[in-house]
Amino acid sequence: MVIPGEDLIRRLEIESAAAHALLAPSLGTRLGILEARRREAEAMALWERSPFPGAVFRDGARSPSRTNTAWRELFGALELPETALASVAEVQRTSETIHVPEIDLSSGGALRYCAAVLRPLRGCLGAPEGVIAVCAATTDAVLAARQGVDATALLWTGEQRSGLVWFNQRWRSYTAADEGEPWQRAIHADDLARCVHAFQEALRLRVSMDVEARIVQSSGTYRWHRVRFSTEESGARWFGVATDHHDELVAETERAELISNAHAARDDAEQANRLKDQFLAAVSHELRAPMTTMLLWVKILRDETSDEATRAQALSAIQESATAQSRLVGDLLDVARGISGKLYVDLRTVDLARICTVAVAAISHVAVAKRVTLVISGCSYPADVQGDEARLRQVIDNLLSNAVKFTEADGTVTVALQRKGRRMCVDISDTGCGITPDFLPHIFEVFSQTEDVLTRERGGLGLGLAIVKQLVELHSGTVTGTSEGHGRGATFSVTLPASGASRAASPPVGVPLIPGLAGVRVLVVDDDPRVREALAHLLARAGAAVDAAGSSAEARERITAQAPSVIVCDIAMPGEDGYSFVRSLRGGGSGVPVIALTAHARDADAKRALAAGFDRHLAKPIDFDVLLASVHELLVARST
Repeated sequence: MVIPGEDLIRRLEIESAAAHALLAPSLGTRLGILEARRREAEAMALWERSPFPGAVFRDGARSPSRTNTAWRELFGALELPETALASVAEVQRTSETIHVPEIDLSSGGALRYCAAVLRPLRGCLGAPEGVIAVCAATTDAVLAARQGVDATALLWTGEQRSGLVWFNQRWRSYTAADEGEPWQRAIHADDLARCVHAFQEALRLRVSMDVEARIVQSSGTYRWHRVRFSTEESGARWFGVATDHHDELVAETERAELISNAHAARDDAEQANRLKDQFLAAVSHELRAPMTTMLLWVKILRDETSDEATRAQALSAIQESATAQSRLVGDLLDVARGISGKLYVDLRTVDLARICTVAVAAISHVAVAKRVTLVISGCSYPADVQGDEARLRQVIDNLLSNAVKFTEADGTVTVALQRKGRRMCVDISDTGCGITPDFLPHIFEVFSQTEDVLTRERGGLGLGLAIVKQLVELHSGTVTGTSEGHGRGATFSVTLPASGASRAASPPVGVPLIPGLAGVRVLVVDDDPRVREALAHLLARAGAAVDAAGSSAEARERITAQAPSVIVCDIAMPGEDGYSFVRSLRGGGSGVPVIALTAHARDADAKRALAAGFDRHLAKPIDFDVLLASVHELLVARST
């Protein structure tokens, strides 16, 4: 039984007292018959407008003798059940007002519960003439209490035999459903089958069935509810209860997503750390291996019993190891520049066909040594693109180097250049080991390699493809890699915007002739005596007269003694660095060409060097032929 709240009981008492005042007969002799009837009519009109259902019962009748509008709308021509009649009889017997917290007025399959105050209706002389009943509908509260939910729950119930379905006021206001509209219409289409199944199982098994579903609001939006279907023990009546837990579910979902994201972030961080550790181990290996090679061959060279063939082998091994280390450092710097957004290209019209031809020629000796056939096509005519020649050469070199590296003996590497609309496309294909489908999406990622550091068959850090992607994208191009799987080879395709019209074929690629430096005086400025002495020796072999200085101050003394034709100068030196030194030269009016030869190899370092007054910026380690060419170019430019 649901006990009505004190506020409701107090209101019912007030309404019943007001009803008695309106309905109790007055003494017509004092007021006059006409006045009494007028007041009675006014009283009845007020009673009719009362929002609380009211009725008058006389002489134990099951049906009321008089009702107001609210009663008729709620109950119609209702006859009181036995339990209610007993309460009416008690009032008539005791002439006392009583509270009835729950009266079941259900009939014909329709549920009706109310709370009531029953008050004796007294006549003119105070004698009891009937019972005034003033009530309030409590069906929603009664069913909510019986289902163990509060008044905010959506409730609906139906009778198996009659098929009548009743909805509480909360359901009607929440869904704005039309009268007679089935409850299934309010369920989200994606959840309806699940709800209907739970409903049918509850009816069949006569048990409670719980399900989660979205129920539409009057605004048209859906919110998640916990829906429970149940039946009476007899199975004659079923109940549906829906409690809103949308906010809770959303919070749980968001919390689960946060936890999942946190776990994913932790896994990503752990994976990144593993990759970083593997990468650092690979860096260590790639640095130590050529160092070991060089140190061992140096020891052999110091052995006076070494013959000419051994010395030649030692020099070749040392050069290859030094070149490998230089390439490694360059790759590391390029990756760092790319990540920080400081990797730049100097775009101008260049011949992609010539770049491909030069790259193939450069790697041909490696391919011959491995018995790998190199095939080149489409490079007979110029293929102009807007690009940085050195960087595009780096792209093709990287892809070609990988293709040859991962192709076994008697395999083939093909370089095919063709024009596709307004773009030039270079396809570099090989018949090598191929790429597995699970690794293919990661081939352009930094730190990604298919083999373990300790067990891999081929060297390298796996940075080449990451650098290739960065450089190609800086050229507004694309690079893709495809493979049919392990052992099926791979193809890498680079596309770049084409530039200009066709022109005559480029001259054959050959080894450029670098003129000697006879009659040229070169001043070498470097605080490292090993670098200084090696440069002086090589420049002297090229025909130059060489002076050497270990500091900026010493360099000024050499310049005062005899002016050089060109200066090759380090930047990082104790006391006074190369920037300050070259600025002082330019401040004194000297126009002597100065080449910066430095380990500070970033693009920003090059810009700073040129801004300070250097004419060229060359990064250590340097190919000596490049240094010779730079010296020659500066001298020619100065003489014209």
